[in-house]
Amino acid sequence: ELTEALNVSSTPIKIAIWKLQQEHLVDVIPQVGSYVSRINLELVEEAAYMWFDLEKEYLKSACLSFSEDHMNQLKRNLILQETLLGQKDIMNQKELARNFNELDEQFHSIIFHAHHRTNTWKAISHMTLDYHRMISFSQHPLEQMIAEHKEIVSIIENKEIERVESVLKKHIFKPIDDWRNEYKEEVC
Repeated sequence: ELTEALNVSSTPIKIAIWKLQQEHLVDVIPQVGSYVSRINLELVEEAAYMWFDLEKEYLKSACLSFSEDHMNQLKRNLILQETLLGQKDIMNQKELARNFNELDEQFHSIIFHAHHRTNTWKAISHMTLDYHRMISFSQHPLEQMIAEHKEIVSIIENKEIERVESVLKKHIFKPIDDWRNEYKEEVC
């Protein structure tokens, strides 16, 4: 079906489906079909722990030294997040979630980039695909995530190393807890 719809041969379609399967985004059942996979909470948690452990250390380091340019990038990103939130009544929910995920991704990448760890962020971003799928489908309030991003900026500005762990833990793990509570019958 896809070869006809996209007007391409079957080889690129097979390669694309294989790549999606490797990302745990598609389940392939031979002789039956390919299906969007369910969100794997174990993968979500594994990625979240890695993300938390690394970003926690970079935030502590940022409290000691963080350039004005990177701080301005974080603040501009927050302005974009708030602007996007202001449009939530006129935007399609999927579009809102997709746009917010992009801004969230950029926000955290700035922190890693400031420490010359762009490739580390790329690896985390790659691992957090199910996490971001979960955020897109959940009822986790964007207002709360933006407030937490503001807290992160405040922590860096005020050099509050002692607050890093608790704020980041809430920011990364609260959506997982909300998801688990929302879909407890479906979560293994």
